Amino acid sequence: MKNMTCLLLAGTAALSLAACGSESAPSQTSDGIVTKITKPVELQFWHSISNPVHAEVLDKLIAQFNDTVGKEKQITVTATFNGSSSDLYSNVIAAIKAETAPDVTLALRPYVADYLQTDLVVDLTPYIQDETVGMPDYEDIFEGLRNGGTTYAKEGTYSLPIHSYSEVLYYNTAFFEENGLTVPATWDELIETSKKIHEITGAPAFGWDNLAGSFMTLVKQYGGRYTDPEGNIYFAEEDSETALKALNLWKENVGSGIWRTAGEDMFFSGPFANEQIPMYVGDSVEASYIPAKNPELKWSTAPIPQVSDDTAANLSAGHVITALNQSGNPEKAYASYELIKFLTSKEANLAVVTAGTGYLPIRQSVADSEEYKAYVADGHDFLTAAVEQNDRYFYEPAFTNDTTTSSAVTSAVRTMMQEVAENGTDPQTALDNLKQTVGLN
Repeated sequence: MKNMTCLLLAGTAALSLAACGSESAPSQTSDGIVTKITKPVELQFWHSISNPVHAEVLDKLIAQFNDTVGKEKQITVTATFNGSSSDLYSNVIAAIKAETAPDVTLALRPYVADYLQTDLVVDLTPYIQDETVGMPDYEDIFEGLRNGGTTYAKEGTYSLPIHSYSEVLYYNTAFFEENGLTVPATWDELIETSKKIHEITGAPAFGWDNLAGSFMTLVKQYGGRYTDPEGNIYFAEEDSETALKALNLWKENVGSGIWRTAGEDMFFSGPFANEQIPMYVGDSVEASYIPAKNPELKWSTAPIPQVSDDTAANLSAGHVITALNQSGNPEKAYASYELIKFLTSKEANLAVVTAGTGYLPIRQSVADSEEYKAYVADGHDFLTAAVEQNDRYFYEPAFTNDTTTSSAVTSAVRTMMQEVAENGTDPQTALDNLKQTVGLN
């Protein structure tokens, strides 16, 4: 078997991968793709879905695919659970080295950026645009989510969102009503509301689960750039002014006692459910944890605060799905696309978001559907705020290059935020420390 050697950066460590693809693999272009299967194709699909409800939905979708599209086009899919997201990533890396990579896999976008250091990842663009097998409803996917599949260092579409969640403002409705408080829509309003709450309770009023995510969001809301798919770390250099604004915001408000970090609690769903803090920003999927911890709590969600409407931004996250054609078989590449198209369709997404998984629609048609509206109205109105923010969604840029990775930058940002918010480190000093960590000094 003919092999080639590729360099793959994983986190902060470089992994040398052999067998990154077959030299005979056809070029994935609009002129060269295959859109018909002549011999039965078996696909291996690896995932990290551990939630029992979501796993059951996925199993049903795979069975449905095999019974419909698969039967028609001679495609059979076997889905295999491969542990957590990081475990799945490690298993895919090992499989690439052993030349046994799955045909389709769930991933986080930084992992896809790593896989793109090989020649394995299938460019979905020519399939999406094809007149016979394409996705005429491709733009039905929320713009911020579908752009995540095209904003890698390599031109093309290398992933599609399969499920999504975003950050929302959780607030104690009973507390707000009892004290005549209005839900804040801007950061200035949130600071003022936090001061009022602090006067009432003598305790911090607000927190944000994801410190690194808060920094990314604030940099964008202040009009700055975070990073890009090429690995330019704008916030540390050209756009450092916006970074310092974000850091100072946290330093001042934690320092005054009106905000706090999650600290040992890890997430604010616990302190919030226990009524130790009346508002916080957290992932929309946390909504499923709060009733279990305190079924009597009166609460709701709202869009996260913004600096201004002109720079409105809200970090979105979730798994994407990507194809790895290690065999170089053009029919397998096409079959993988058909599976991806099915699992990201309106019908599949609707099944996922109405099953109690806590995930959000990835498509406007799903958000607008009577089925989803009925699901939201039936005790899930806390999802409304998250969906209302779909025009503000953005993904953390994902990249892997010779100097660092997006995962390494995120880790350094988390450390920087902890230094400032928890230890009171001077923001400029903390930013300088980050620059040294990521190799800019």
